[in-house]
Amino acid sequence: MAQDIEKIDPETGEVILFTETAQPLAVQLAQAELNQAVTTAKAFPRSITQAVQNIMSLATLDEEAAKESVYALPRGGKPIKGPSIRFAEIVASQWGNCHTGSRIVAVDRFEKVVIAEGVFLDLETGMKRTAQIRRRISDKNGRIFNDDMITVTGNAAASIAMREAILKGIPKAVWRKAYERCEGVIAGDIKTLAVRRDDAIKAFAVWGVKPEQIFAALEVGGLDDVGLDQLATLTAMHKAIKGGEQKVEDYFPAKVEGDKAVEAAKGTAAKLGKIAEGAASANRDDSAEHKKPAAGSGRTTTHNAAEAEQAQISSGEDRRSPDDGPTDDEGAAGAEPRTFTDAEIEGAFQRGEEAKAKGMSRKALPPEWKAEGFEPLADAWVRGFTGA
Repeated sequence: MAQDIEKIDPETGEVILFTETAQPLAVQLAQAELNQAVTTAKAFPRSITQAVQNIMSLATLDEEAAKESVYALPRGGKPIKGPSIRFAEIVASQWGNCHTGSRIVAVDRFEKVVIAEGVFLDLETGMKRTAQIRRRISDKNGRIFNDDMITVTGNAAASIAMREAILKGIPKAVWRKAYERCEGVIAGDIKTLAVRRDDAIKAFAVWGVKPEQIFAALEVGGLDDVGLDQLATLTAMHKAIKGGEQKVEDYFPAKVEGDKAVEAAKGTAAKLGKIAEGAASANRDDSAEHKKPAAGSGRTTTHNAAEAEQAQISSGEDRRSPDDGPTDDEGAAGAEPRTFTDAEIEGAFQRGEEAKAKGMSRKALPPEWKAEGFEPLADAWVRGFTGA
């Protein structure tokens, strides 16, 4: 709605007629507030020296304040450190004569993201900076979060957006030394390194994170390789998870633990195989000595024949012709019962346990062990499967 307004020029006394467009009351109040803020900022300009000192004092007020001033963000499988939203709040408050804010711009359920925008306005210079942040609102299976989780994700995105806007709007030279001092406070010194890194490992253990996962995330070989820099990174990661800005899975994917478990299982299986092979070779003589004819098989073996067969086994020779039928190891019907070593029975027990752990059926007993003469291995497998 437009209206004509008459105004008298104080110098000439001339009546000036102009048209003014009426604006909503809320817009007029906002403009008046901004104009007053700019006027006040011009009347009381900031002191850069004082601002730098105040930022340093507040950011390093105590150890907890320093820890909250650093965050760690997972990128490419490794954490990247930087100033946190708590640090940005300190910087903005002590820089003075500025406006900051953030808001949720959109919740896109089709793209499965929430978009937040942060704003920084310097009232003295008139410089304005904005930053937009997108955060995913779906799980690893592509399912959309519920409303509460979307709200939590949106709040986190808004905080990050405001942090980005503040730290881009205020020159880095103003807050760089304070941030470096915070990292130094977190890292501590060499004297306290051993105690602090043990405490850091224990802090992550509450969330089920194993030391091996921590070493993989930091790209170090072990606990002794965790230095001051890595300790500062761990502290920042802990604060980010505890504050809800990041998740445990962002830093420590479950796949790392799974790969290590598979490698460990392969190593254990290889060791058991070697033990069984060595024990079987060492006990062949004893096994052959205790072989007896199966009842009702119609087959007899003289003492001299057994000695001859033992000599063949010891020398590594096998004079059995292809027409002599299946060997004892093949479990042929009517064959002499074989004796199994403790290592072989233990290996069968382990295979039963592994089958149970994999969710297999009890019918998964190896078919070759269902033949006559392999009852000891079959019994050991069943005992391992049932946990007896």
